[in-house]
Amino acid sequence: MAAKQPPSSAPDAAALLGLARAGGAHASLAARRAAWLAERQDPALAREALSVAIRLEPHDPAPRLGLARLAAEQGDLGTARAEARGVMDEAVDQAARARAAFILGEISRVEGDKASARDCYQAVLKIEDAILKTNRSDTTAARWYARARGRLAELDAAEGALGSAKTGAEGALAMLRAAAAAIGEPPVLAADIADAEMRLGGLELDDNQPASARRRLGEAIGRYEALAITEPDEPHWRAALSDAWALAAEADYVRGAHDQAREAMDKALQARVRLAARDPREIWALAGTWRIRGALRAALGDARAAADSLQQARLLAEQLAAAPCPEAAARFLVHTMLDQADHALRTGELNLAREAADGARMHAETAARTPLSAAIWLTDVAAGWDRLGEVARASRALTQAQEAFSRAVEFRRMASEREPDNATSARGLAAALVKHGEAALEAGAFAGARASFQESATLRLNMYEAAPEDPRTAQALAVALERLGLVALAQGDKSSARDAWEDELVLADRIFTDDRDIEALRFRAIVESHLFGVADPASAERYRHSALAHFDELAKAGAMTEREAALRKRLWGG
Repeated sequence: MAAKQPPSSAPDAAALLGLARAGGAHASLAARRAAWLAERQDPALAREALSVAIRLEPHDPAPRLGLARLAAEQGDLGTARAEARGVMDEAVDQAARARAAFILGEISRVEGDKASARDCYQAVLKIEDAILKTNRSDTTAARWYARARGRLAELDAAEGALGSAKTGAEGALAMLRAAAAAIGEPPVLAADIADAEMRLGGLELDDNQPASARRRLGEAIGRYEALAITEPDEPHWRAALSDAWALAAEADYVRGAHDQAREAMDKALQARVRLAARDPREIWALAGTWRIRGALRAALGDARAAADSLQQARLLAEQLAAAPCPEAAARFLVHTMLDQADHALRTGELNLAREAADGARMHAETAARTPLSAAIWLTDVAAGWDRLGEVARASRALTQAQEAFSRAVEFRRMASEREPDNATSARGLAAALVKHGEAALEAGAFAGARASFQESATLRLNMYEAAPEDPRTAQALAVALERLGLVALAQGDKSSARDAWEDELVLADRIFTDDRDIEALRFRAIVESHLFGVADPASAERYRHSALAHFDELAKAGAMTEREAALRKRLWGG
Protein backbone atom coordinates (compact mmCIF):
# COMPACT_ATOMS: atom_id res chain seq x y z
CA MET A 1 0.00 0.00 0.00
CA ALA A 2 2.82 2.35 0.90
CA ALA A 3 4.32 1.89 -2.56
CA LYS A 4 1.18 3.40 -4.08
CA GLN A 5 1.46 6.70 -2.14
CA PRO A 6 2.49 9.62 -4.33
CA PRO A 7 6.02 10.58 -3.35
CA SER A 8 6.09 14.30 -2.51
CA SER A 9 9.41 14.75 -4.30
CA ALA A 10 8.19 13.31 -7.62
CA PRO A 11 6.89 15.99 -10.00
CA ASP A 12 6.28 13.43 -12.70
CA ALA A 13 2.63 13.82 -13.62
CA ALA A 14 2.55 10.66 -15.74
CA ALA A 15 3.94 8.58 -12.87
CA LEU A 16 1.41 10.05 -10.47
CA LEU A 17 -1.38 9.26 -12.91
CA GLY A 18 -0.11 5.68 -13.04
CA LEU A 19 -0.33 5.50 -9.24
CA ALA A 20 -3.85 6.88 -9.36
CA ARG A 21 -4.96 4.29 -11.87
CA ALA A 22 -3.53 1.55 -9.66
CA GLY A 23 -5.96 2.56 -6.92
CA GLY A 24 -5.44 2.67 -3.19
CA ALA A 25 -6.03 5.08 -0.36
CA HIS A 26 -4.15 7.94 -1.97
CA ALA A 27 -5.22 7.34 -5.57
CA SER A 28 -7.51 10.36 -5.73
CA LEU A 29 -4.81 12.61 -4.28
CA ALA A 30 -2.33 11.29 -6.85
CA ALA A 31 -4.78 12.02 -9.69
CA ARG A 32 -5.32 15.58 -8.52
CA ARG A 33 -1.61 16.15 -8.06
CA ALA A 34 -0.98 14.81 -11.57
CA ALA A 35 -3.59 17.18 -12.99
CA TRP A 36 -2.02 20.15 -11.20
CA LEU A 37 1.47 19.32 -12.45
CA ALA A 38 0.37 18.68 -16.05
CA GLU A 39 -2.06 21.56 -16.49
CA ARG A 40 0.33 23.89 -18.33
CA GLN A 41 2.66 21.47 -20.09
CA ASP A 42 0.24 18.69 -20.99
CA PRO A 43 -3.43 19.74 -20.72
CA ALA A 44 -4.60 16.44 -22.22
CA LEU A 45 -2.90 14.48 -19.44
CA ALA A 46 -4.33 16.92 -16.89
CA ARG A 47 -7.86 16.30 -18.17
CA GLU A 48 -7.27 12.55 -18.08
CA ALA A 49 -6.07 12.80 -14.49
CA LEU A 50 -9.15 14.79 -13.49
CA SER A 51 -11.36 12.19 -15.15
CA VAL A 52 -9.66 9.53 -13.03
CA ALA A 53 -10.22 11.65 -9.90
CA ILE A 54 -13.91 12.00 -10.79
CA ARG A 55 -14.23 8.24 -11.21
CA LEU A 56 -12.54 7.63 -7.87
CA GLU A 57 -14.62 10.22 -5.97
CA PRO A 58 -17.78 10.85 -7.99
CA HIS A 59 -19.43 12.90 -5.24
CA ASP A 60 -16.57 15.36 -4.86
CA PRO A 61 -17.34 18.45 -7.00
CA ALA A 62 -13.76 19.79 -7.02
CA PRO A 63 -12.31 17.61 -9.83
CA ARG A 64 -15.45 18.12 -11.93
CA LEU A 65 -15.12 21.88 -11.57
CA GLY A 66 -11.43 21.60 -12.45
CA LEU A 67 -12.25 19.57 -15.56
CA ALA A 68 -14.96 22.05 -16.56
CA ARG A 69 -12.54 24.97 -16.24
CA LEU A 70 -9.75 23.21 -18.13
CA ALA A 71 -12.08 22.08 -20.93
CA ALA A 72 -13.45 25.61 -21.29
CA GLU A 73 -9.94 27.06 -21.51
CA GLN A 74 -9.19 24.61 -24.34
CA GLY A 75 -12.38 25.52 -26.21
CA ASP A 76 -14.20 22.26 -25.44
CA LEU A 77 -17.35 24.03 -24.31
CA GLY A 78 -19.53 20.92 -24.56
CA THR A 79 -17.51 19.02 -21.96
CA ALA A 80 -17.18 22.12 -19.81
CA ARG A 81 -20.91 22.69 -19.83
CA ALA A 82 -21.70 19.04 -19.07
CA GLU A 83 -19.35 18.92 -16.06
CA ALA A 84 -20.48 22.27 -14.68
CA ARG A 85 -24.14 21.36 -15.16
CA GLY A 86 -23.53 18.09 -13.33
CA VAL A 87 -22.12 19.93 -10.31
CA MET A 88 -24.94 22.47 -10.44
CA ASP A 89 -27.60 19.73 -10.48
CA GLU A 90 -26.03 17.16 -8.15
CA ALA A 91 -23.69 18.82 -5.67
CA VAL A 92 -24.67 19.45 -2.05
CA ASP A 93 -21.85 21.93 -1.50
CA GLN A 94 -23.45 25.33 -2.22
CA ALA A 95 -20.12 27.06 -2.85
CA ALA A 96 -19.33 24.46 -5.52
CA ARG A 97 -22.74 25.00 -7.10
CA ALA A 98 -22.02 28.73 -7.27
CA ARG A 99 -18.70 28.07 -9.04
CA ALA A 100 -20.48 25.79 -11.50
CA ALA A 101 -23.13 28.42 -12.18
CA PHE A 102 -20.40 30.98 -12.84
CA ILE A 103 -18.68 28.65 -15.33
CA LEU A 104 -22.00 28.12 -17.10
CA GLY A 105 -22.48 31.88 -17.22
CA GLU A 106 -19.03 32.34 -18.76
CA ILE A 107 -19.77 29.72 -21.42
CA SER A 108 -23.08 31.40 -22.30
CA ARG A 109 -21.40 34.79 -22.42
CA VAL A 110 -18.74 33.54 -24.83
CA GLU A 111 -21.42 31.97 -27.01
CA GLY A 112 -23.38 35.23 -27.11
CA ASP A 113 -26.38 33.92 -25.15
CA LYS A 114 -26.74 36.97 -22.91
CA ALA A 115 -30.07 35.93 -21.39
CA SER A 116 -28.72 32.55 -20.27
CA ALA A 117 -25.53 34.18 -18.98
CA ARG A 118 -27.57 36.62 -16.94
CA ASP A 119 -29.62 33.79 -15.42
CA CYS A 120 -26.44 31.94 -14.43
CA TYR A 121 -24.83 34.99 -12.82
CA GLN A 122 -28.07 35.71 -10.97
CA ALA A 123 -27.95 32.13 -9.66
CA VAL A 124 -24.42 32.79 -8.36
CA LEU A 125 -25.66 35.90 -6.54
CA LYS A 126 -28.53 33.97 -4.98
CA ILE A 127 -26.31 31.14 -3.73
CA GLU A 128 -23.52 33.37 -2.42
CA ASP A 129 -26.02 35.74 -0.78
CA ALA A 130 -27.44 32.81 1.17
CA ILE A 131 -23.92 31.84 2.27
CA LEU A 132 -23.14 35.42 3.31
CA LYS A 133 -26.33 35.67 5.36
CA THR A 134 -25.01 32.77 7.41
CA ASN A 135 -21.45 34.11 7.63
CA ARG A 136 -20.84 37.74 6.67
CA SER A 137 -17.08 37.27 7.12
CA ASP A 138 -16.85 34.63 4.36
CA THR A 139 -14.50 36.50 2.03
CA THR A 140 -14.53 33.72 -0.56
CA ALA A 141 -18.30 34.00 -0.93
CA ALA A 142 -17.97 37.79 -1.11
CA ARG A 143 -15.38 37.45 -3.85
CA TRP A 144 -17.54 35.23 -6.02
CA TYR A 145 -20.58 37.39 -5.37
CA ALA A 146 -18.57 40.40 -6.56
CA ARG A 147 -17.36 38.53 -9.64
CA ALA A 148 -20.92 37.68 -10.68
CA ARG A 149 -22.11 41.21 -9.97
CA GLY A 150 -19.30 42.56 -12.12
CA ARG A 151 -20.29 40.29 -15.00
CA LEU A 152 -23.90 41.45 -14.72
CA ALA A 153 -22.64 45.04 -14.89
CA GLU A 154 -20.86 44.19 -18.15
CA LEU A 155 -24.07 42.72 -19.56
CA ASP A 156 -25.98 45.86 -18.52
CA ALA A 157 -23.38 48.03 -20.23
CA ALA A 158 -23.63 45.96 -23.43
CA GLU A 159 -27.39 46.58 -23.42
CA GLY A 160 -26.91 50.32 -23.01
CA ALA A 161 -27.96 50.48 -19.34
CA LEU A 162 -24.92 52.46 -18.25
CA GLY A 163 -26.47 53.65 -14.99
CA SER A 164 -27.22 50.18 -13.63
CA ALA A 165 -23.90 48.94 -15.01
CA LYS A 166 -21.97 51.53 -13.01
CA THR A 167 -24.02 50.83 -9.89
CA GLY A 168 -23.30 47.11 -10.17
CA ALA A 169 -19.60 47.64 -10.90
CA GLU A 170 -19.25 50.02 -7.94
CA GLY A 171 -21.00 47.51 -5.68
CA ALA A 172 -18.67 44.72 -6.81
CA LEU A 173 -15.59 46.86 -6.13
CA ALA A 174 -16.89 47.90 -2.71
CA MET A 175 -17.36 44.26 -1.69
CA LEU A 176 -13.86 43.34 -2.82
CA ARG A 177 -12.31 46.28 -0.98
CA ALA A 178 -14.20 45.29 2.17
CA ALA A 179 -12.82 41.77 1.86
CA ALA A 180 -9.31 43.17 1.40
CA ALA A 181 -9.72 45.30 4.53
CA ALA A 182 -10.57 42.13 6.46
CA ILE A 183 -7.85 39.77 5.22
CA GLY A 184 -5.36 41.86 3.23
CA GLU A 185 -4.72 41.41 -0.48
CA PRO A 186 -3.58 37.91 -1.41
CA PRO A 187 -2.88 37.61 -5.16
CA VAL A 188 -6.30 36.19 -6.00
CA LEU A 189 -8.08 39.10 -4.30
CA ALA A 190 -5.67 41.65 -5.75
CA ALA A 191 -6.51 40.27 -9.20
CA ASP A 192 -10.24 40.58 -8.56
CA ILE A 193 -9.82 44.18 -7.36
CA ALA A 194 -7.73 45.01 -10.44
CA ASP A 195 -10.40 43.51 -12.72
CA ALA A 196 -13.10 45.49 -10.91
CA GLU A 197 -11.14 48.75 -11.12
CA MET A 198 -10.53 48.26 -14.84
CA ARG A 199 -14.18 47.43 -15.46
CA LEU A 200 -15.34 50.54 -13.64
CA GLY A 201 -12.69 52.63 -15.35
CA GLY A 202 -13.99 51.51 -18.72
CA LEU A 203 -17.56 52.39 -17.74
CA GLU A 204 -16.51 55.83 -16.52
CA LEU A 205 -14.67 56.38 -19.78
CA ASP A 206 -17.90 55.54 -21.64
CA ASP A 207 -19.68 58.02 -19.35
CA ASN A 208 -17.22 60.79 -20.31
CA GLN A 209 -15.39 60.81 -16.98
CA PRO A 210 -11.82 60.38 -18.25
CA ALA A 211 -10.04 61.76 -15.17
CA SER A 212 -11.80 59.39 -12.78
CA ALA A 213 -11.38 56.54 -15.25
CA ARG A 214 -7.65 57.20 -15.48
CA ARG A 215 -7.28 57.04 -11.68
CA ARG A 216 -9.06 53.71 -11.55
CA LEU A 217 -7.02 52.34 -14.42
CA GLY A 218 -3.88 53.43 -12.60
CA GLU A 219 -5.01 51.35 -9.61
CA ALA A 220 -5.58 48.35 -11.87
CA ILE A 221 -2.22 48.80 -13.60
CA GLY A 222 -0.36 48.84 -10.29
CA ARG A 223 -1.91 45.56 -9.20
CA TYR A 224 -1.41 43.87 -12.57
CA GLU A 225 2.25 44.92 -12.59
CA ALA A 226 2.71 43.41 -9.14
CA LEU A 227 1.00 40.18 -10.21
CA ALA A 228 3.19 39.99 -13.35
CA ILE A 229 6.27 40.15 -11.10
CA THR A 230 5.11 37.75 -8.39
CA GLU A 231 3.69 35.25 -10.90
CA PRO A 232 6.06 35.55 -13.89
CA ASP A 233 4.95 32.24 -15.40
CA GLU A 234 1.31 33.32 -15.65
CA PRO A 235 0.86 35.22 -18.97
CA HIS A 236 -2.67 36.38 -18.14
CA TRP A 237 -1.39 39.24 -15.99
CA ARG A 238 0.70 40.75 -18.77
CA ALA A 239 -2.28 40.47 -21.12
CA ALA A 240 -4.53 42.20 -18.60
CA LEU A 241 -1.81 44.80 -18.03
CA SER A 242 -1.66 45.52 -21.76
CA ASP A 243 -5.44 45.97 -21.91
CA ALA A 244 -5.34 48.31 -18.91
CA TRP A 245 -2.58 50.45 -20.46
CA ALA A 246 -4.58 50.66 -23.72
CA LEU A 247 -7.64 51.91 -21.84
CA ALA A 248 -5.43 54.33 -19.91
CA ALA A 249 -4.15 55.68 -23.22
CA GLU A 250 -7.73 56.32 -24.33
CA ALA A 251 -8.52 58.06 -21.06
CA ASP A 252 -5.39 60.22 -21.38
CA TYR A 253 -6.36 61.14 -24.93
CA VAL A 254 -9.90 62.14 -23.94
CA ARG A 255 -8.66 64.31 -21.06
CA GLY A 256 -6.16 66.02 -23.34
CA ALA A 257 -2.97 64.47 -21.92
CA HIS A 258 -1.59 63.53 -25.32
CA ASP A 259 2.00 62.78 -24.33
CA GLN A 260 0.79 60.48 -21.56
CA ALA A 261 -1.56 58.81 -24.06
CA ARG A 262 1.36 58.01 -26.37
CA GLU A 263 3.40 56.66 -23.47
CA ALA A 264 0.55 54.51 -22.15
CA MET A 265 -0.18 53.05 -25.59
CA ASP A 266 3.47 52.18 -26.11
CA LYS A 267 3.52 50.40 -22.73
CA ALA A 268 0.48 48.39 -23.82
CA LEU A 269 2.31 47.47 -27.01
CA GLN A 270 5.50 46.51 -25.15
CA ALA A 271 3.57 44.10 -22.92
CA ARG A 272 2.01 42.46 -25.98
CA VAL A 273 5.34 42.19 -27.77
CA ARG A 274 6.83 40.33 -24.80
CA LEU A 275 3.89 37.95 -24.68
CA ALA A 276 4.02 37.25 -28.42
CA ALA A 277 7.76 36.55 -28.21
CA ARG A 278 7.02 33.75 -25.73
CA ASP A 279 3.79 32.39 -27.18
CA PRO A 280 2.83 32.55 -30.91
CA ARG A 281 -0.84 32.46 -29.92
CA GLU A 282 -0.43 35.99 -28.58
CA ILE A 283 0.25 37.36 -32.08
CA TRP A 284 -3.51 37.87 -32.46
CA ALA A 285 -3.63 40.28 -29.55
CA LEU A 286 -0.42 41.95 -30.69
CA ALA A 287 -1.92 42.67 -34.10
CA GLY A 288 -4.99 44.12 -32.44
CA THR A 289 -2.83 46.34 -30.23
CA TRP A 290 -1.00 47.67 -33.29
CA ARG A 291 -4.39 48.58 -34.78
CA ILE A 292 -5.44 50.39 -31.61
CA ARG A 293 -2.13 52.25 -31.59
CA GLY A 294 -2.74 53.25 -35.20
CA ALA A 295 -6.16 54.66 -34.34
CA LEU A 296 -4.77 56.59 -31.37
CA ARG A 297 -1.83 58.04 -33.29
CA ALA A 298 -4.15 59.06 -36.13
CA ALA A 299 -6.41 60.85 -33.64
CA LEU A 300 -3.36 62.61 -32.21
CA GLY A 301 -2.33 63.78 -35.67
CA ASP A 302 0.74 61.52 -35.85
CA ALA A 303 0.01 60.40 -39.41
CA ARG A 304 3.33 58.65 -40.04
CA ALA A 305 3.24 56.72 -36.76
CA ALA A 306 -0.38 55.74 -37.45
CA ALA A 307 0.52 54.46 -40.92
CA ASP A 308 3.46 52.46 -39.55
CA SER A 309 1.25 50.93 -36.84
CA LEU A 310 -1.41 49.88 -39.34
CA GLN A 311 1.25 48.38 -41.59
CA GLN A 312 2.58 46.32 -38.66
CA ALA A 313 -0.96 45.17 -37.89
CA ARG A 314 -1.49 44.21 -41.53
CA LEU A 315 1.77 42.22 -41.72
CA LEU A 316 0.79 40.22 -38.64
CA ALA A 317 -2.77 39.78 -39.94
CA GLU A 318 -1.46 38.42 -43.25
CA GLN A 319 0.67 35.96 -41.30
CA LEU A 320 -2.36 34.86 -39.26
CA ALA A 321 -4.53 34.57 -42.36
CA ALA A 322 -2.18 32.24 -44.22
CA ALA A 323 -3.93 29.21 -45.71
CA PRO A 324 -5.77 27.36 -44.33
CA CYS A 325 -7.34 30.57 -43.12
CA PRO A 326 -9.83 30.63 -40.22
CA GLU A 327 -12.78 32.94 -40.78
CA ALA A 328 -11.88 35.14 -37.82
CA ALA A 329 -8.37 35.66 -39.19
CA ALA A 330 -9.72 36.56 -42.62
CA ARG A 331 -12.13 39.13 -41.18
CA PHE A 332 -9.39 40.63 -39.03
CA LEU A 333 -7.20 41.02 -42.10
CA VAL A 334 -10.00 42.56 -44.17
CA HIS A 335 -10.82 45.13 -41.50
CA THR A 336 -7.17 45.92 -40.92
CA MET A 337 -6.78 46.66 -44.63
CA LEU A 338 -9.93 48.80 -44.59
CA ASP A 339 -8.51 50.78 -41.66
CA GLN A 340 -5.29 51.20 -43.62
CA ALA A 341 -7.23 52.40 -46.67
CA ASP A 342 -9.18 54.91 -44.55
CA HIS A 343 -6.00 56.35 -43.07
CA ALA A 344 -4.32 56.54 -46.46
CA LEU A 345 -7.36 58.39 -47.84
CA ARG A 346 -7.19 60.91 -45.00
CA THR A 347 -3.51 61.57 -45.65
CA GLY A 348 -3.76 61.66 -49.44
CA GLU A 349 -1.80 58.43 -50.03
CA LEU A 350 -4.15 57.38 -52.82
CA ASN A 351 -2.02 54.57 -54.25
CA LEU A 352 -1.76 52.90 -50.83
CA ALA A 353 -5.47 53.47 -50.22
CA ARG A 354 -6.33 51.84 -53.56
CA GLU A 355 -4.06 48.84 -52.93
CA ALA A 356 -5.37 48.26 -49.40
CA ALA A 357 -9.02 48.67 -50.38
CA ASP A 358 -8.68 46.35 -53.37
CA GLY A 359 -6.90 43.77 -51.22
CA ALA A 360 -9.71 43.91 -48.67
CA ARG A 361 -12.29 43.53 -51.44
CA MET A 362 -10.57 40.49 -52.94
CA HIS A 363 -10.20 38.71 -49.59
CA ALA A 364 -13.84 39.41 -48.75
CA GLU A 365 -15.06 38.23 -52.16
CA THR A 366 -13.12 34.98 -51.74
CA ALA A 367 -14.81 34.36 -48.41
CA ALA A 368 -18.23 35.42 -49.74
CA ARG A 369 -18.02 32.79 -52.50
CA THR A 370 -17.61 29.88 -50.06
CA PRO A 371 -20.69 27.71 -49.46
CA LEU A 372 -22.89 28.88 -46.58
CA SER A 373 -20.84 32.04 -46.11
CA ALA A 374 -22.29 34.59 -43.69
CA ALA A 375 -24.01 37.71 -45.02
CA ILE A 376 -21.44 39.84 -43.20
CA TRP A 377 -18.94 38.98 -45.94
CA LEU A 378 -21.17 40.71 -48.48
CA THR A 379 -21.05 43.89 -46.41
CA ASP A 380 -17.26 43.59 -46.24
CA VAL A 381 -17.10 43.31 -50.04
CA ALA A 382 -19.29 46.41 -50.21
CA ALA A 383 -16.93 48.22 -47.82
CA GLY A 384 -14.02 47.43 -50.13
CA TRP A 385 -15.87 48.84 -53.13
CA ASP A 386 -16.87 51.87 -51.08
CA ARG A 387 -13.21 52.69 -50.33
CA LEU A 388 -12.32 52.19 -53.98
CA GLY A 389 -15.07 54.66 -54.84
CA GLU A 390 -13.60 57.18 -52.39
CA VAL A 391 -10.16 56.75 -53.98
CA ALA A 392 -11.62 57.34 -57.46
CA ARG A 393 -13.53 60.38 -56.23
CA ALA A 394 -10.37 61.82 -54.64
CA SER A 395 -8.57 61.21 -57.98
CA ARG A 396 -11.42 62.99 -59.84
CA ALA A 397 -12.11 59.79 -61.77
CA LEU A 398 -15.86 60.41 -61.55
CA THR A 399 -16.99 57.57 -63.81
CA GLN A 400 -14.88 55.05 -61.89
CA ALA A 401 -16.21 56.42 -58.60
CA GLN A 402 -19.78 55.99 -59.79
CA GLU A 403 -19.08 52.41 -60.87
CA ALA A 404 -17.38 51.51 -57.58
CA PHE A 405 -20.20 52.96 -55.48
CA SER A 406 -22.67 51.10 -57.70
CA ARG A 407 -20.91 47.83 -56.86
CA ALA A 408 -21.04 48.74 -53.17
CA VAL A 409 -24.81 49.22 -53.48
CA GLU A 410 -25.10 45.88 -55.26
CA PHE A 411 -23.43 43.95 -52.45
CA ARG A 412 -25.24 45.89 -49.73
CA ARG A 413 -28.51 45.00 -51.45
CA MET A 414 -27.55 41.32 -51.55
CA ALA A 415 -26.75 41.39 -47.83
CA SER A 416 -30.05 43.13 -47.06
CA GLU A 417 -32.03 40.64 -49.14
CA ARG A 418 -30.36 37.72 -47.37
CA GLU A 419 -31.23 39.20 -43.96
CA PRO A 420 -34.37 41.30 -44.55
CA ASP A 421 -34.99 41.83 -40.84
CA ASN A 422 -31.47 43.06 -40.13
CA ALA A 423 -31.67 46.81 -39.44
CA THR A 424 -27.90 47.20 -39.79
CA SER A 425 -28.02 45.83 -43.34
CA ALA A 426 -30.84 48.23 -44.22
CA ARG A 427 -28.90 51.20 -42.84
CA GLY A 428 -25.84 50.11 -44.78
CA LEU A 429 -27.82 49.91 -48.03
CA ALA A 430 -29.36 53.35 -47.44
CA ALA A 431 -25.92 54.88 -46.81
CA ALA A 432 -24.45 53.20 -49.91
CA LEU A 433 -27.29 54.59 -52.02
CA VAL A 434 -26.53 58.12 -50.81
CA LYS A 435 -22.87 57.76 -51.78
CA HIS A 436 -23.79 56.36 -55.18
CA GLY A 437 -26.23 59.20 -55.70
CA GLU A 438 -23.60 61.80 -54.77
CA ALA A 439 -21.12 60.29 -57.25
CA ALA A 440 -23.79 60.25 -59.98
CA LEU A 441 -24.78 63.84 -59.19
CA GLU A 442 -21.16 64.93 -59.37
CA ALA A 443 -20.79 63.15 -62.73
CA GLY A 444 -23.93 64.82 -64.08
CA ALA A 445 -25.99 61.61 -64.15
CA PHE A 446 -29.03 63.28 -62.62
CA ALA A 447 -31.58 60.53 -63.26
CA GLY A 448 -29.41 57.87 -61.60
CA ALA A 449 -28.64 60.19 -58.70
CA ARG A 450 -32.31 60.93 -58.13
CA ALA A 451 -33.24 57.26 -58.17
CA SER A 452 -30.55 56.47 -55.57
CA PHE A 453 -31.53 59.35 -53.28
CA GLN A 454 -35.21 58.47 -53.60
CA GLU A 455 -34.62 54.83 -52.66
CA SER A 456 -32.40 55.85 -49.74
CA ALA A 457 -35.02 58.31 -48.52
CA THR A 458 -37.70 55.61 -48.70
CA LEU A 459 -35.60 53.15 -46.70
CA ARG A 460 -34.76 55.78 -44.12
CA LEU A 461 -38.37 56.95 -43.89
CA ASN A 462 -39.38 53.39 -43.00
CA MET A 463 -36.69 53.28 -40.31
CA TYR A 464 -37.75 56.69 -39.02
CA GLU A 465 -41.39 55.65 -38.79
CA ALA A 466 -40.33 52.56 -36.85
CA ALA A 467 -38.33 54.68 -34.37
CA PRO A 468 -39.58 58.30 -34.57
CA GLU A 469 -37.93 59.27 -31.26
CA ASP A 470 -34.46 58.21 -32.37
CA PRO A 471 -32.56 61.34 -33.52
CA ARG A 472 -30.13 59.22 -35.54
CA THR A 473 -32.86 57.92 -37.85
CA ALA A 474 -34.18 61.45 -38.28
CA GLN A 475 -30.69 62.73 -39.09
CA ALA A 476 -30.13 59.97 -41.66
CA LEU A 477 -33.48 60.74 -43.32
CA ALA A 478 -32.61 64.43 -43.41
CA VAL A 479 -29.39 63.70 -45.29
CA ALA A 480 -31.24 61.73 -47.96
CA LEU A 481 -33.90 64.44 -48.31
CA GLU A 482 -31.30 67.17 -48.69
CA ARG A 483 -29.57 65.28 -51.50
CA LEU A 484 -32.91 64.51 -53.11
CA GLY A 485 -33.72 68.23 -53.14
CA LEU A 486 -30.36 69.08 -54.69
CA VAL A 487 -30.76 66.67 -57.59
CA ALA A 488 -34.36 67.73 -58.14
CA LEU A 489 -33.20 71.35 -58.36
CA ALA A 490 -30.42 70.33 -60.76
CA GLN A 491 -33.13 68.85 -62.99
CA GLY A 492 -35.15 72.06 -62.79
CA ASP A 493 -37.86 70.48 -60.61
CA LYS A 494 -38.22 73.22 -57.99
CA SER A 495 -41.49 71.85 -56.64
CA SER A 496 -39.95 68.48 -55.70
CA ALA A 497 -36.89 70.21 -54.28
CA ARG A 498 -39.12 72.41 -52.10
CA ASP A 499 -41.11 69.41 -50.87
CA ALA A 500 -37.94 67.52 -49.93
CA TRP A 501 -36.40 70.45 -48.07
CA GLU A 502 -39.61 71.33 -46.25
CA ASP A 503 -39.81 67.73 -45.03
CA GLU A 504 -36.17 67.98 -44.01
CA LEU A 505 -36.81 71.16 -42.01
CA VAL A 506 -39.62 69.45 -40.09
CA LEU A 507 -37.10 66.86 -38.88
CA ALA A 508 -35.03 69.50 -37.09
CA ASP A 509 -37.18 69.23 -33.97
CA ARG A 510 -36.59 65.46 -33.90
CA ILE A 511 -32.86 65.71 -34.43
CA PHE A 512 -32.08 68.53 -31.98
CA THR A 513 -33.49 68.95 -28.50
CA ASP A 514 -32.03 72.44 -28.05
CA ASP A 515 -32.80 75.12 -30.65
CA ARG A 516 -29.76 77.11 -29.49
CA ASP A 517 -27.40 74.21 -30.19
CA ILE A 518 -24.72 75.23 -32.73
CA GLU A 519 -25.46 72.29 -35.01
CA ALA A 520 -29.20 72.99 -34.78
CA LEU A 521 -28.62 76.60 -35.86
CA ARG A 522 -26.41 75.45 -38.73
CA PHE A 523 -28.92 72.81 -39.86
CA ARG A 524 -31.83 75.22 -39.95
CA ALA A 525 -29.83 78.00 -41.62
CA ILE A 526 -28.66 75.78 -44.47
CA VAL A 527 -32.05 74.16 -45.14
CA GLU A 528 -33.78 77.56 -45.02
CA SER A 529 -31.18 78.89 -47.46
CA HIS A 530 -32.09 76.07 -49.84
CA LEU A 531 -35.78 76.86 -49.47
CA PHE A 532 -35.21 80.56 -50.14
CA GLY A 533 -34.27 79.67 -53.71
CA VAL A 534 -37.31 77.50 -54.50
CA ALA A 535 -40.23 78.81 -52.43
CA ASP A 536 -42.92 81.26 -53.52
CA PRO A 537 -42.01 84.95 -53.00
CA ALA A 538 -43.75 85.38 -49.65
CA SER A 539 -42.36 82.18 -48.16
CA ALA A 540 -38.93 82.81 -49.69
CA GLU A 541 -38.58 86.09 -47.82
CA ARG A 542 -39.60 84.42 -44.57
CA TYR A 543 -37.00 81.68 -45.08
CA ARG A 544 -34.36 84.30 -45.93
CA HIS A 545 -34.90 86.25 -42.71
CA SER A 546 -34.92 83.09 -40.62
CA ALA A 547 -31.75 81.78 -42.24
CA LEU A 548 -29.98 85.10 -41.70
CA ALA A 549 -31.02 85.12 -38.03
CA HIS A 550 -29.55 81.65 -37.56
CA PHE A 551 -26.36 82.60 -39.40
CA ASP A 552 -26.07 85.68 -37.16
CA GLU A 553 -26.20 83.42 -34.10
CA LEU A 554 -23.47 81.24 -35.59
CA ALA A 555 -21.35 84.32 -36.24
CA LYS A 556 -21.79 85.54 -32.65
CA ALA A 557 -20.69 82.10 -31.41
CA GLY A 558 -17.65 82.17 -33.68
CA ALA A 559 -18.78 78.93 -35.32
CA MET A 560 -19.39 80.05 -38.89
CA THR A 561 -17.38 78.48 -41.70
CA GLU A 562 -16.12 80.32 -44.78
CA ARG A 563 -18.70 78.58 -46.93
CA GLU A 564 -21.50 79.60 -44.56
CA ALA A 565 -20.19 83.17 -44.49
CA ALA A 566 -20.38 83.28 -48.29
CA LEU A 567 -23.93 81.89 -48.21
CA ARG A 568 -24.89 84.51 -45.62
CA LYS A 569 -23.50 87.23 -47.85
CA ARG A 570 -25.58 86.02 -50.79
CA LEU A 571 -28.70 86.01 -48.61
CA TRP A 572 -28.04 89.60 -47.61
CA GLY A 573 -28.04 90.46 -51.29
CA GLY A 574 -31.65 89.24 -51.37
